[in-house]
Amino acid sequence: MQRTIALFLAMFIVAACAGCETQAQSKKAAKERWEKVSSRMKLDMAVQEYNLQNFQQAAKAVEQCLDVDPDVPAAHLLRGKLLLAQGQPEQAEPELRTVLQLNEKLHEPWYWLGVLAQQKRDFEQAQVFYSKAMSMSPLEVDYILAVVEVYVALDRCDDAAALLEHKIAALPEDVSLMITAADLMLRQGYNQKATRLYTRAARLKPQDNDVAESLAYCHILSRRWKEAAAIFDKLAANCTDIDQRKTYIQMLAISNMNAAQYSRAQSYYTRLSIEETDNADIWFQMGQAALGTGAAQKAFVCSQRALRLKPNWPDAMALKGCAQYILKNYTAALQTFQGITKSQENEALIWLMEGRSHQKLGHIERARQAYERSLQMKPNSELALLLANATSSTGLSF
Repeated sequence: MQRTIALFLAMFIVAACAGCETQAQSKKAAKERWEKVSSRMKLDMAVQEYNLQNFQQAAKAVEQCLDVDPDVPAAHLLRGKLLLAQGQPEQAEPELRTVLQLNEKLHEPWYWLGVLAQQKRDFEQAQVFYSKAMSMSPLEVDYILAVVEVYVALDRCDDAAALLEHKIAALPEDVSLMITAADLMLRQGYNQKATRLYTRAARLKPQDNDVAESLAYCHILSRRWKEAAAIFDKLAANCTDIDQRKTYIQMLAISNMNAAQYSRAQSYYTRLSIEETDNADIWFQMGQAALGTGAAQKAFVCSQRALRLKPNWPDAMALKGCAQYILKNYTAALQTFQGITKSQENEALIWLMEGRSHQKLGHIERARQAYERSLQMKPNSELALLLANATSSTGLSF
């Protein structure tokens, strides 16, 4: 009987010990699970702080995460990005390579290694890293744009254009790709292609002023002045920034001027002159626009204002002389033209107008001599075109 009791007690003690061991293991496992959950929470917190550019808080959270679990690839990736953001590229690179050692299937480390290489101006190596990232995630726009950027840096613009064309076909709604392609086309001198791409981008993002502005300047480069003016008109109407609106109005004036819409150009220059009364260029441009409409007296007044601000300015003196000629004040016009310092840009026009003035005053021989001098050059001047328009408006024989 005693032997049976002893055996029973022994079995009870063994069972109790086993139970204690199982309970301890459970506690340990629970603690490990909690630490992993806590680590993920700290990593999520670190990512949020990083996105908010609170780098010190992000660094603290990521270190706490790695203290718990040093083999979390995402934590090493974030640490590498933080080091890059804090201007420590030498320390960032080992972290990024650690990520790839832990998980070689991740594509983002390759991208950031490309960023490091590009910062060192090692564009060949950057292209290798960026292309690796893009091959693993082919539709990631940041990777595509990074490859394009280093292609351009390597003077491989055709490869950049081909890549953009291929990716735009795969991502037809992505405006950033279209704008980058348009910028590249413009850089290569393909204005029509650039215009088509900017137009597509503008349709997709009609409220994006940067896209609209780029399209407007593209029109200007292609000398499509009316189209440019229409865009700048909308931009100016919706702009709340005073300085930016002033720039749009200046471009409106220039575009209308070149589109031979002189009345509109004059109205925009008038608006600009209210705020910039001491700007000689604005008064001169307003005078040119007035001359284009046939308002010679207005052009004369504008030329006088410009000359007060910028004495002896040849362009303003030529405008003054043309206005005086249209007003039939030939003696004053002749004196004005004779007082202009001649240059390669204005000489043909000045000799031509001196000849016209002499002819109106009956100085036939002097007129002939001036015409001969003018014929040696090609009168290719905006003022000559405006003068022709003004004379036809007033019925004056030129």
